[in-house]
Amino acid sequence: MHTFGERLAYLRYRKDMSQEEFAKRLNIGKSTLGMYETNKREPGHEMTAQIAAYFEVSVDWLTTGKEFKHRPMSATREEMIIKDLVARYSINLSNPRTREKLEKIIQLVFDDSQ
Repeated sequence: MHTFGERLAYLRYRKDMSQEEFAKRLNIGKSTLGMYETNKREPGHEMTAQIAAYFEVSVDWLTTGKEFKHRPMSATREEMIIKDLVARYSINLSNPRTREKLEKIIQLVFDDSQ
């Protein structure tokens, strides 16, 4: 992914969202989002920060495709999978039992893959 638009479209696709759905979340028009994704228009700083926060990525990565070393700590593979599953299936992790079950499932997957 070489451009902001490609990274934005990739993130939206990973969340299984249509342009219309995501544009509504951002309170912008679908055509504006389409222009962002095709690199015909660039969002301002505030919008870029809002998009990065929504997808839980750094503004650095979203805008340049590179991560910079100032990040304090990167997530483990298991944590990244949990975040993805929680977002994709709207899992409520406020219940400790739910989190524990999800962690056990992830551990089983990693044990089988080794």
